[in-house]
Amino acid sequence: MTDDKPAEPLLNEGMNSLRLLATLAAVWLLTNVNASHGASQWNLLFVTADDMNADSSGWMGCKLPTTPHFDAFAATAHQFRQNHVTVPICQPGRSAFMTGLVPHRNGALGFQPITPGTITLTSVLKTAGYFTAVIDKHPHMKPDAEFNWDLKLSGSGKNPKLFGEHVAQSIKAAAEVGKPFFLNANITDPHRPFANSEQGTAQKANPKKAAKRDADAEVKAFTPEEVTVPSFLEDLPEVRREIAQYYTSVRRFDASFGELMKALRASGREADTVIVFLSDHGMSFPFSKATVYRNGTWSPALLRWPGMGAAQQRTEFTSSVDIVPTLLEVLKQPPLAGLDGRSWLPLLRGEQQPGRDFVITHVNTVSSGKAFPQRCVRTKDFSYQFHAWPDGTPHFRVEAMSGLTFAALAKAAESDPKIKPRVNQLLVGEREQFFDLRADPDERVNLMADAKHTAEIARLKQLLLAHMEKTNDPQLENFRKTLKLR
Repeated sequence: MTDDKPAEPLLNEGMNSLRLLATLAAVWLLTNVNASHGASQWNLLFVTADDMNADSSGWMGCKLPTTPHFDAFAATAHQFRQNHVTVPICQPGRSAFMTGLVPHRNGALGFQPITPGTITLTSVLKTAGYFTAVIDKHPHMKPDAEFNWDLKLSGSGKNPKLFGEHVAQSIKAAAEVGKPFFLNANITDPHRPFANSEQGTAQKANPKKAAKRDADAEVKAFTPEEVTVPSFLEDLPEVRREIAQYYTSVRRFDASFGELMKALRASGREADTVIVFLSDHGMSFPFSKATVYRNGTWSPALLRWPGMGAAQQRTEFTSSVDIVPTLLEVLKQPPLAGLDGRSWLPLLRGEQQPGRDFVITHVNTVSSGKAFPQRCVRTKDFSYQFHAWPDGTPHFRVEAMSGLTFAALAKAAESDPKIKPRVNQLLVGEREQFFDLRADPDERVNLMADAKHTAEIARLKQLLLAHMEKTNDPQLENFRKTLKLR
């Protein structure tokens, strides 16, 4: 397989099935929505961060004072600490968590719209009588017919004061028409370009790019000396410098989150508003965003609703495709059939759900349009990854490799025998990888050839195969060929 042509042999067949499913679901929605329309309804505030790593906030163990406002909210919410996004890339990731369907079933394998007729959280709640509003990231939720927002606002995701104003504007607009609100509030920090970074300065100097940028706000910077470089990266001076810029952007995210909560409280609607939060995927660094490595997909989620009782910390594996069925149950809306996700409420009630000891994640095409298909089945102790793209030559390239960090790693690899294999792991890749997370949480040492893990590797392969067969994954035949080679 080449790196610029997606391997999607079963896509047309899958899309025909999906169109039929969408038609049936649309009929169901129209015939069942009257049961809840006009009833007393809670509001929904769905908040996202853009490219924020799981462990960048205080409530998840960060030692830096990055997120005091966010931490205060987290203390009041149910915490799903082993949540993973289905796709660790902006547009296909949002398509997945707004439909409850994996990418090859909603149609958005990469940066393209979902299949027309696919039901979304937006369309369900608008039909149920909600005023639907979105702040930023709406270009990554298409087509407009399925993401039918009443109000779309842009440009505030890196400006805390303006973001708070946009939240207040959205809530007021709903009140003026006498409807409950569904607000998808997307904070675009800590996405590149980072605060106080060379990338940001360069983009501001380009009028065409500057016109598309958020109105950046100044924020107190972390210094390289203050930060700890994440263990999945190498502690090099330029890496440390860029990590400081990243954490400065996380600090600005927190300021925006604080303004959001301030606006909600000022509106008088906090007491009747359901709030859900997650980051769309991990930080924009190598071995994170746009990969199925742990830091790419790990995105702890928060959920709070009026009168929910004592906040819980859950450690079962959950997925971003679970968000739609969870929110529909919380909001007392009729469930949607045929989703890939499941509601979290049974877990919160103390019930057992089968299959919560693993999670499966996906990458297909990336922002450049090139295809780097990846699948991963992950448990507490192990991960198995299938990569369909490696051909023995270095060609992996994604946006997360821009800036200072990957350049520093690549340069160091020229003379450091310890760093060179790590760089090759990213650039050249291997078709199959198996990691023992107990000894190797950063997924550096491939144990596919280790005989003592043969049984576990076989078990994880079967879990992945069953998922791919059930969902008609376009990489199924590639995976079957790989299985026969072993």
